[in-house]
Amino acid sequence: MGRIIEEIYVWRLPVRFYHWVNALCTVILLVTGMYIAAPLVNPPLGEAVWYKGMAWWRYVHFLTAFIFIANFLFRMYWALFGNDKYGRFGGFRPWAPSWWGTPFKEQVQSYLFLRVDEPNYVGHNPVAALAHFIFIFCGSLFMIFTGLAMYGENNPGGFCETFFGWMIPMFGGSFTLHFAHHLGSWIFPIYLVVHLYAVFRHDVVDRTSVTSSIITGYKHKVEEEPV
Repeated sequence: MGRIIEEIYVWRLPVRFYHWVNALCTVILLVTGMYIAAPLVNPPLGEAVWYKGMAWWRYVHFLTAFIFIANFLFRMYWALFGNDKYGRFGGFRPWAPSWWGTPFKEQVQSYLFLRVDEPNYVGHNPVAALAHFIFIFCGSLFMIFTGLAMYGENNPGGFCETFFGWMIPMFGGSFTLHFAHHLGSWIFPIYLVVHLYAVFRHDVVDRTSVTSSIITGYKHKVEEEPV
């Protein structure tokens, strides 16, 4: 048996740029956010005004959050208006009954090793597209809105408090909002585990070089042929 390897340019530079900036920001936000919620180092004795350690953690968290938001808006613009077949939202139609039909079921069965053959998609398969929508799009929106509402508490009457402050009474108070924001952050490490499983599995099962494609942009379509 021989092999035919076809290279397909799937992930264009804006998509790859967003992916790695988003990944870096998510890690920094998780680390700084967890520390802010439960500091490992207690403040030294003396006047609190001289202790600036927590201020630096908050500064890094806020700065990274605004980079995260800008990167998210950039990705939304590219998904809606970019000249990119695989990076747009065009193929994602969960409101259509047909979208949940055979392709979706076959991909779920494949991930669970309930079928031998592997459904082949150049871009995201239906399960991956749904996971990205729930965890990355909806999850990011939730963290952005709740984060900006919390940030607005530092500047009453400012932009964030004016446009996002309504979330505090909606959640029943500042403490509940902080708790929801902290709880929501756990969707990202959960998603990371599922995402890495799916990516490495594709590399092993259908040899489409999914892992390296987010660096190079190219996927490999491998087909066996008789020699």
